[in-house]
Amino acid sequence: MLNTEKSAIQKNGLHDVVIDNVTKIYPIAESSLSERKRTWQLMFKTLLKGRKKKIKGKTFVALNNFSIKIKKGDAVGIIGLNGSGKSTLLQIIAGTLQPSLGKVKVFGKIGALLELGSGFNPDFTGRENIYLNSKILGLSKKEVDQKYSKIVTFSGIGDFINQPVRTYSSGMVVRLAFAVIAHTEPDILIIDEALAVGDARFQSKCFSFLESFKEKGKTLLFVSHDINSIARLCDSAILLHKGEMLTSGIPKNVINEYSKIISGSHTLPSKDKIQPENKVLFSKNPVSQDQLTKFLKSKNKERSKDEFNYGGETAEIISYSINDKDGKESKVILSSEIFTISFVVLGKELIRKPIYAMTIRDTKGQQVYGQNTLFSKTPTNDLENGKKIKITFQLNANLGAGKYLISFGVTRFQDDELQVIHRRYDAEELEIINTDGSFGIANCNSSIKCEALNFSE
Repeated sequence: MLNTEKSAIQKNGLHDVVIDNVTKIYPIAESSLSERKRTWQLMFKTLLKGRKKKIKGKTFVALNNFSIKIKKGDAVGIIGLNGSGKSTLLQIIAGTLQPSLGKVKVFGKIGALLELGSGFNPDFTGRENIYLNSKILGLSKKEVDQKYSKIVTFSGIGDFINQPVRTYSSGMVVRLAFAVIAHTEPDILIIDEALAVGDARFQSKCFSFLESFKEKGKTLLFVSHDINSIARLCDSAILLHKGEMLTSGIPKNVINEYSKIISGSHTLPSKDKIQPENKVLFSKNPVSQDQLTKFLKSKNKERSKDEFNYGGETAEIISYSINDKDGKESKVILSSEIFTISFVVLGKELIRKPIYAMTIRDTKGQQVYGQNTLFSKTPTNDLENGKKIKITFQLNANLGAGKYLISFGVTRFQDDELQVIHRRYDAEELEIINTDGSFGIANCNSSIKCEALNFSE
């Protein structure tokens, strides 16, 4: 039975959002008007009476028996393929969409940025929309008067604030909408892909605001296809597929599972599995077990406890190493020094035109640097069954001090589609030692010059 509740923040402050067995069903329009009308009528009766009666006719299940509790102060990222139910979930939490079945409890004031221009009247000016949208979000005219100049300044709209919103670019609409939401001081902030539209300067301003929002102990729900943003902003993440939660946990681990889905390598619990882009190819003449055992014993590294490993049926990354400027193996590299990262691949069948890749990520899972033989236009030979190849990347350690994780991958194009052969995410740890006192995620090797100027200069 539908039961949506909104109230003040819980006295115990344990949870801001509680979702209990929520299902959202959409009827799919038939060619016949009478059929569409009948489906809607049946669905309406089902909602009113609270009966778990099956809706006849064609339907689409956007969320299927979904449950979660989001603690006060959590920053939760929600990822998944298009059509997985991400936007539907956020709309139900925001109250702009009602579930077909289940209960939703939201404790606190919500600010939601769901769709481009949602809540704006395109024929109203930016100024008029600020007052309109703020009123909808619960602010009085006096409160908006006090915040108006800050909202305009944050948005960066300038003189366009007195022009109709229909004349705005998509980026301008997002900037204005975000500025309004930010200054309504919500307890729970919901953002659905909105930051992907703004320019770099505004995105930086938004991220700074979101970091400050989190520091105040408020709750953030964030949907984005930008996994780096998820890794940067969120304390935890949820992976959705076809309305069901596949996994949840720290962002880095959830992002890794998402990568498997994208590549078609994920084994889903339901019978409706994602089909890989290409079938996994098995060798007719694989290497012998004795050969394989010998090769595996020669590995120079134990798998990292953080490693996320999948694939390896047709070729396998069997070893890897980091070497300093003197060629000595080391996990600790001085900032700005030349060093190498290498890995060895064992072929288990003929792999034509393989692509070898290496990625450096920080401990949150944000990509810091990556390169592969395709983008670098490095020629590669076919990888034969039973043969090994060593790939070496030479780099300048222009990174800030801290710990990083190294990932390796082998792919290829098969029938014009990218096929994952073997990936080892976060296989090795790298630590950069800073000797010049600089800070940040990069070391730009700056030099500083101070000089006195004449009064006239």
